[in-house]
Amino acid sequence: MRLVATDPVEKVRELKSRPGRKIWSVGGAQLAAALRPEIDELITKLHPVVAGAGVPLFDGDFRPERFELVSADPHPSGIVHLTYRKR
Repeated sequence: MRLVATDPVEKVRELKSRPGRKIWSVGGAQLAAALRPEIDELITKLHPVVAGAGVPLFDGDFRPERFELVSADPHPSGIVHLTYRKR
C-alpha cells in the first residue's frame, strides 16, 4: 500500500499503463468522484444494518453510469461482497 500526495487521476493512469495487479483505491466519495473515469471495477460491501442516511460512494453531480454484477460473495455474518465491472 502507498499513500499518494500527487494528482490521483494522473497517478492511476500511470499505474494502469504498467503491467501488474489491480489498483485498490480507498479515500472516500471525493476521491472516487475524481477517479470515476478510470474505474473499471467496483467492489462494494453490503452490510445488513440500517444506520442512518448512509455514505455516498461518489461525491458531486448525478451522472448515471452502468456497471454489471460479476460476483456476489456472501459471508456467514450476513455481509455480501459485490463485484461490478464497467459495461
